[in-house]
Amino acid sequence: MPKKPVWLHLAVTLLLALWLPVCSSHASGQSGRVFFVQPAGDDKNSGLSPEQAWRTIDRVNAANFTPGDQILFSGGATYNGRLRFDAGDSATTSDRLVLSSSGDARAIIDGGNGSGLVAEDCHHLTIKNLVFRGSGRKAGNEADGVYITRCRQVEVDSIEVHGFQHAGVLVHICDSVRITHVYAHDNGFAGIHVTGTTIWDSSRYDNHHLYIGQCIAENNPGDPTVIDNHSGNGILASSTDRGLIEYCEAFNNGWDMPWHGNGPVGIWIWDSRNFIIQHCISHDNKSAPDAADGGGFDLDGGTSDSIIQYCLSFDNQGPGIGLFEFGAGKVWQNNVIRYNISQDDGKNGQGSLAIWKGEAGGAIRNCDIYNNTFYNSNQNGPNLCVQNNWQGFRFFNNVFVYNGPFLMAGNRLQDERFENNCYWNLSGNQEFLNHVNIRTWAEETGNEMRGGRFVGIYAEPRLYNSGGARLTFPLLLHGPLTEYQPISASPLIDAGLNLEKMYGVNPGERDIRGTSIP
Repeated sequence: MPKKPVWLHLAVTLLLALWLPVCSSHASGQSGRVFFVQPAGDDKNSGLSPEQAWRTIDRVNAANFTPGDQILFSGGATYNGRLRFDAGDSATTSDRLVLSSSGDARAIIDGGNGSGLVAEDCHHLTIKNLVFRGSGRKAGNEADGVYITRCRQVEVDSIEVHGFQHAGVLVHICDSVRITHVYAHDNGFAGIHVTGTTIWDSSRYDNHHLYIGQCIAENNPGDPTVIDNHSGNGILASSTDRGLIEYCEAFNNGWDMPWHGNGPVGIWIWDSRNFIIQHCISHDNKSAPDAADGGGFDLDGGTSDSIIQYCLSFDNQGPGIGLFEFGAGKVWQNNVIRYNISQDDGKNGQGSLAIWKGEAGGAIRNCDIYNNTFYNSNQNGPNLCVQNNWQGFRFFNNVFVYNGPFLMAGNRLQDERFENNCYWNLSGNQEFLNHVNIRTWAEETGNEMRGGRFVGIYAEPRLYNSGGARLTFPLLLHGPLTEYQPISASPLIDAGLNLEKMYGVNPGERDIRGTSIP
């Protein structure tokens, strides 16, 4: 198993201290009963006081709970088994059913070879301040850690989940789910996985109104039972209409995937629309040695009207950002990639950003890619991998810094539009796409030309600390980021296109550092 350097251990410790607070008090505003579970308890007791505490998970599962009820496991203790909640456990928006710990530590729910919790048709459920532990993805566990299906208004907050063969947290066919401050590590298929049944449906989605914030997905290496598809993802959502993933970190995932075809990604979505991924960091993610992907971020098959913005990817085996269509039932269209930084991604040669559509069908079209910084100092490291060409892909105001070829070997550009981008080859070779330089390419293709005038920039962008953005705390992306900021004499200063005026593109209100867009 790959080992993390000491600074990563310290970073995770800091994040857990800030993001996983222990709550020893009862939930405010709750009007129901409080049930206690303690190792010294007795399942014949009422459970309604510490002195009358229950002892086992089986006793909890045997009860039906009513609105406002709380179940508190004694902090620091370990309880073996699988918690189950269903339609017989009722709650309301104002009086939720709460599952948590008491005292100054988190209780541990040890699912062994199964799940730690299953919630089915159980609405208005809150799960917080607990640790869910499995026996290990290769040590006998065969399940998901926290499995939530056909539920509404569910909150998962401040939990740690590890040692499960499939996903740490799995959400399936749910509405209004909020997942925050989750530390999902050492699971198989994914740290956090949201999924449904609409892969071939042209219009329907199974999940609605999803929020994932301030979560860490670390070292989820791969599912040993998945031998015909990807596994080892950080955070993955699909079949979702209206979702937001923000301030999350995914790293060191995917390194033990058994499949040798398509691969995992740090943070990504597919079969979704109206989805935003923002203020996230995805780094050092991997795939099987002879497999694809292992990238930072991805808008995959059937994604539409979605955005990746204000994100940082670095040192991923695959591309920093992937735009892929495998042949899903919905059209991949009208997406935006803006104000992101990709640094030294594409260790497998696919570079900073990759575009691909498979032969299985589907459609891919229309994506605006602007105000991003793509930096690749890997040996012979390209910025773009464009394996096939599709209409409506437009590149504006981007910075491309590459080390050898601009485009992955064997690729070509055709229908893509480039205007007002800055290019710089770290190898010193000014040749560009089989032309003497970028200007001759522009004059022949019409790219980087406006009104008969060359508007591209071939010059060193003069950015502060290029190659040095290896942050591991997503909240630092909002404001203090200094890496890649143009320094004095940078050719980028006051050189951007006004995209709203010229193309009707709403550029948003600010850049990755929080600076207002002029």
